[in-house]
Amino acid sequence: MPSKADKVYHTMMMRRRFCKRIFLMALAFGLSFYVSVLLFGDLKSPRVMNLTDLDRCPACFGVTVCPELYSNQILMESSHHWHSMFNAKNIYYGYTKSNRRVVLKKLAHDWELKELDSKLCKYWNLKRNCQPIHLLNVSDIDEKMISLIQYNITWPESEPRKGLVLCPYTYSFYDFIQPVLNNQKSNNNNYKSDMLNVWTMLSINPEPIILQVIPKSKGWRVPAYGGVCGRLEIVAFEGEPLSSLLHVEYYRKLKYARAILEAAMDFTFKHDRFRFYFMDWSLDNIVANERDEITFVDLEDVIVLDKHISPKKDLPDWYQRYIRKITGPGFTFSIENMCKHHLSDHNIWAACYVLAGNESPLMYPIPEEVNASRPHFDRLLNECLKSDDRFRTVSKLQHVLTEMLLDENIVGFGVIR
Repeated sequence: MPSKADKVYHTMMMRRRFCKRIFLMALAFGLSFYVSVLLFGDLKSPRVMNLTDLDRCPACFGVTVCPELYSNQILMESSHHWHSMFNAKNIYYGYTKSNRRVVLKKLAHDWELKELDSKLCKYWNLKRNCQPIHLLNVSDIDEKMISLIQYNITWPESEPRKGLVLCPYTYSFYDFIQPVLNNQKSNNNNYKSDMLNVWTMLSINPEPIILQVIPKSKGWRVPAYGGVCGRLEIVAFEGEPLSSLLHVEYYRKLKYARAILEAAMDFTFKHDRFRFYFMDWSLDNIVANERDEITFVDLEDVIVLDKHISPKKDLPDWYQRYIRKITGPGFTFSIENMCKHHLSDHNIWAACYVLAGNESPLMYPIPEEVNASRPHFDRLLNECLKSDDRFRTVSKLQHVLTEMLLDENIVGFGVIR
């Protein structure tokens, strides 16, 4: 039998071997990480052009802001370099030469971009090893784009839709994208390339299209659009998400609430041709700046309704309003019902949901001082979620919010939370 001393010696040797293995594994990991940084990271300053994927054009968003990137008019923040190596959402931050902060967005995860590229040749009936430049030889771009945005109101899809839906009919599509084509600044020889850019945005993320159709310069609560280069979009940095501002003074939340309701009405009524029903309302996707101005920053999923169509027999209820009925907890909606009616209360309900719904509502808890002076405020918030006439309720709610923001007892010196 081995002696006690032998057992102790054996245990010590096992521990040494174990520690040695751990050390070698850590060393190997450290070396591989360092090599990856040397190969794929610029330790001095991140290069914006490395993010653009210009080699994928014309299967890209366009080239309108490429000159500014090439001439270093827009630079990435160096503090975000390490973050950029593991950035699953492909969202980066930078600044212009005039020191304005900007957001650089690839508008998709890496796997989504790779998936699009893997299907590109087959989708366009090109040779297996085709290059993006070969897309300039295709001839059925119009049909491909329409297939991405149309919605069959007679036989609606059971699966949830993402991206952009234009309904009830798609014949107004070219009127809709005209602002985008105007901003491309291309001549007629580049028309096909421009249309391929539109197809790519519709396939990956239509946000650059929406930002040009309803621009911030015309009063829409969306980010200021800087342009695109390859598969990179540049927009202004507009503030911090409301989900991270739940601790602010209550009077500031009242400002946010009033602005959110105004935005809901704008998206529904402001455009002279289209209504915009956004499908992803949340406090993460609405930001506020230091002046308490709010901006909607995630515009990927949207139903665009042409309100000036001539309804056919498949739209017997077109001139009736669609009032959302409660179908269960959480954020739900019906594309079919929105597309079959000339007007829906979706945006109003969605706005009230972020204010008073069951997922971290912005307006709750209501301070005792506010409840005491405005007991009907809580009732109106609940009515907006559950009533049959949200258009009437939202008008009352906007009026009460304006009154409260003029009440010194509520605004005070920012002491109410």
